[in-house]
Amino acid sequence: MSIDQEFATRYGQWALITGGAQGIGAGYAERLSSIGMPLILFDIDEGELEKTAAALRDKRPEGEVKTVAVNLADAEALNAAIDSVAHLEIGLLVANAGLGAVGRWLEVPLDVKTNQIAVNCTSTLILAHRLTPAMVERRRGGVIIMASGSAEMGCSFIVTYAATKAFDRVFAEGLWAELHPYGVDVTTVMPGAVNTPGFRASLPAGHGPTRLMQPVDPAVVVDAALDGLGKTINVRPGAGWLTNALMKLMLTLMPRKRFLLLGDKAVREMYDR
Repeated sequence: MSIDQEFATRYGQWALITGGAQGIGAGYAERLSSIGMPLILFDIDEGELEKTAAALRDKRPEGEVKTVAVNLADAEALNAAIDSVAHLEIGLLVANAGLGAVGRWLEVPLDVKTNQIAVNCTSTLILAHRLTPAMVERRRGGVIIMASGSAEMGCSFIVTYAATKAFDRVFAEGLWAELHPYGVDVTTVMPGAVNTPGFRASLPAGHGPTRLMQPVDPAVVVDAALDGLGKTINVRPGAGWLTNALMKLMLTLMPRKRFLLLGDKAVREMYDR
């Protein structure tokens, strides 16, 4: 892993991580804390948020960690949370928080679907809108937006989730096009299955992951994302060059319907059992 104090200088002073209480978000917090970046962690789960912050402070007493408990689905509350840290120089935004809901389209309640859009899309837009102007003014900064491998296609059981992640991917690409001339790096991250509490909770009772959807460790995702920032627009953690080449070939040559059905089959094998 190549990030070091130079990374902290390039994207400092503060890093703001949403969904920072556990899983991939906590992985970002640990990695960035290890190179001396002060952290601001946003999460709805105040208890887990404070546990994660306490562990970081115990490990590195000299490090700075601020926590803000906030429901990212509430735009007013999110803007207030951003206001509370507006006096700090936030040079790195990690829009990591994501709400997933696995289930058949007809069985997932409407409020669950709209909450996914609010957390996965709207909160990311608000954060970027509020934080990137200062980055542009300083001519330096970084934005990491967590998308998903599901951004490549629609799938059964994760219909709304996949759509929100497609938004995140395209949104990040557009931000990159607009902001990179001003010294602001933007990267979107598109992992497959990741071994997080959310992933484990989504599995059908009594079943583990399938052969095709074996989860990677969150650290793999974090390291790939941080290493790819400023170098790659789309980061696909855990996928080797051959997997990436095959994916590009299928996207180019395979009829879209066939491609969708292959992806859908893999998701159904995981969740329809």
